[in-house]
Amino acid sequence: MAKAAIAEFPITVLVRQVRFDAASISIPMPIALLRRRSLASRSLPVLLSLAATPVILAQDRAATPAADDLVARIDGLLDAHHAIDQLSGAVLVADGGEVIYRGARGMANSDWGVPNTPATKFRLASITKQFTAMLVLLLVEEGSLNLDDPLTTWLPEYPAESGAKVTIRHLLNHTSGIPSYTDRPGFLHEQGKVELPVLEFVAKYCSDPLEFEPGSQWRYNNSGYFLLGALVEQVTGKTFRDALRERVLDPLGMADTDLDDEYAVVPGRATGYDDLLGGRRVAMWLDMAVPYSAGGLYSTVDDLWQWDRALRAGRLLGEELTTEMFTPGLQDYGFGWSIEIPEGSDLQGADTVIQHTGGMPGVSTLIWRQPGRDRCVIVLGNSSGTAHHAIQQGLVALLEGREPPPVRPRGDFEIARRVLADGIEAGLQDLAKWPQQVREEYIERDMNSIGYGLLEQRRFDEAIRVFEFLTVAYPKSANTWDSLGEGHLRAGHVAAAITGYEKALELDPTSATIPPILEELRRR
Repeated sequence: MAKAAIAEFPITVLVRQVRFDAASISIPMPIALLRRRSLASRSLPVLLSLAATPVILAQDRAATPAADDLVARIDGLLDAHHAIDQLSGAVLVADGGEVIYRGARGMANSDWGVPNTPATKFRLASITKQFTAMLVLLLVEEGSLNLDDPLTTWLPEYPAESGAKVTIRHLLNHTSGIPSYTDRPGFLHEQGKVELPVLEFVAKYCSDPLEFEPGSQWRYNNSGYFLLGALVEQVTGKTFRDALRERVLDPLGMADTDLDDEYAVVPGRATGYDDLLGGRRVAMWLDMAVPYSAGGLYSTVDDLWQWDRALRAGRLLGEELTTEMFTPGLQDYGFGWSIEIPEGSDLQGADTVIQHTGGMPGVSTLIWRQPGRDRCVIVLGNSSGTAHHAIQQGLVALLEGREPPPVRPRGDFEIARRVLADGIEAGLQDLAKWPQQVREEYIERDMNSIGYGLLEQRRFDEAIRVFEFLTVAYPKSANTWDSLGEGHLRAGHVAAAITGYEKALELDPTSATIPPILEELRRR
């Protein structure tokens, strides 16, 4: 069971746009998580044929020595991340309400040698959630919905035992207790290529019994935001895509943002890659009906900058519901956003941060906003190795005149390489070098994601070795044993898979997903 992050140059090429802690760790917020980061895009037409070099557009601010120096330092930071495969994508930086940097690194399509540019369209993954939340709140504001409506008011076929307890508010702030469909072991690998009608998907994958009483706990939940998309369709009588286009995207002039369709020709769309151990590979293909309103949009850095401007100006939503959207609840999550308010401050404080990330195979994205300083950082990556948080932290340090943290290889990658090259004991020695907090909060999860990336590439022996290391390093984690069980299952080792799953169930006897897997394996 992957714990996700829910998750990549120096000739400068000037382009006219015609029509993107430990510095070595990509430290995610809970909002970033799709447990097995999934969503590869498909190849795009050949627009340019350039070497794998940076693409940098002229900045908006008037040129001064200080501004030129800041731009040069930003270039240097991004070059350093690109050089160790931590940036492939586009970046926009704004400070004081002005764009001071807009550039790109890496390849939008490696087969054809097409570079990323700021105009490249990238899949957003879970950044989609803030748009879904906005659309729902617009329906609330017009009186078509109420935040405390039970789910069964609009989806009467939903199981009443849970649907009568779960409200729209619970879906928006991840407190519904409905199990997330992306938490199902093997879900994206086994079901991610199968398109189902929205309500059929809801019945099959978003209707399991509650994991906890609604409102009592916070757990990141893609099922909740899928259900919100289904609810929008029931209320408006339109597809989620059409309703979003009509009420949000078109009014804001976001012409380069849309719900993705992997069968459509989308000029300028980036292909998604996994920069994992052993080099770049095309990320797992996924039917975009699966992420839907929980993670299915694509956009550009410029469209997301327009989005930031619209939010700041209150162009769509009234003050009351805007405040509710950005009021932190459990785990500091509002409606589609994570909100960090420093102690003793408030939502309007200069250092309050509002952000969201997205991560799936071939996708690593971030929109980071500091409204009190009118500051915004957008990182859109077409590689799951793009270290969006480390990049953002370095950029903010530069904006504040501080030295950014050193750019280093990601700890999870370095340990995984050591495990595969020299064995578990060597990996444990490397793990011990990291701070306790990093070991406890990031390494397990991020190495688990590496293991699943190797599984998706059918590199079963390597994936199993990574999972075996995790069971030794984190022996009391049900998740690591579950992952080892799935690794053996995918490799066809039924007896070993049973052993892994049995240990996971012993450590987590409340699991609803493991017993049916064990029953099927034992039947075999």
